[in-house]
Amino acid sequence: MVNLQDMSDFNCQALNRDIWKNEAIKELVAENFIFLQFDKTDNGALQYIQFYFPNQTHENPNNYPHVSIIDPRTGEQVKVWSGIPFPDPGDFLSQLVEFLDRYSLAANRKNPVTKAKRPERAVDVDRMTEDEMFELALKNSLANSGSGDQSNVVDPDELTRSAHDLSPTKGKEVAQLPAAAVPEPPAPASAFSRIPSDRPHVEPQADPKTSTRIQVRHPAGRVIRRFRLDEPVSRMYEWLKAEPLSGKESVEFELKSMPEGTDLIELLDKTISEAGLANGTVMIEFIEPE
Repeated sequence: MVNLQDMSDFNCQALNRDIWKNEAIKELVAENFIFLQFDKTDNGALQYIQFYFPNQTHENPNNYPHVSIIDPRTGEQVKVWSGIPFPDPGDFLSQLVEFLDRYSLAANRKNPVTKAKRPERAVDVDRMTEDEMFELALKNSLANSGSGDQSNVVDPDELTRSAHDLSPTKGKEVAQLPAAAVPEPPAPASAFSRIPSDRPHVEPQADPKTSTRIQVRHPAGRVIRRFRLDEPVSRMYEWLKAEPLSGKESVEFELKSMPEGTDLIELLDKTISEAGLANGTVMIEFIEPE
């Protein structure tokens, strides 16, 4: 993980104060990354700028604050946060956890593939008006000089998310079903929806042989809760459904063990002990409606 800073930019100073001193972020970064921080004028930053900021675009003040994640095996830039607005600590932590859930250095894991941008169509200058030619020249000048009113750095991770938009039937005619077609059966209820929301949880007595404390992190902070080691993982979901966090009533959520990012919905019937959650940390990710 690389943080390239412009020390004359207050937002970069705020990053040191709000992001890198956040205990949850510090712990997550220390567990999963080698962290490098440079000022854009440092000699140590020259190689990074050469590879990832072509055409002097590192001089564009709208590209700061700038944080990126580099694949150590290929040198590929796989995730970028660049410019304003920069995520607040809670959002940055959630995005980092989500990234770690999708990407891995494990040999048996297949990481998301970047969908290449469609090349721009060639411009027929002979057909352009004088105003259009002036506008094109201004646009090219701003691009080459690395200036403008916004960041010109693209997050490669965002390009992987659009891959699902590609369809083998795109551009082809699709036959329409007749009006009297048999309706599809309703989709089965999800595992989350089947978890009851009327079973409040009572913390057991502190006993290291039979109970454990679990730290539950969420965008606004954290909660520490004690569970019996032989209680099923589903009790964590029942607790949060019956006693939701403020402002998150009826909002669907996911629970993921840290730092592995394992989705606990797959381990509902396992005990707290069997799931390896004793004295562990769990991250809540809320699925907000669009």
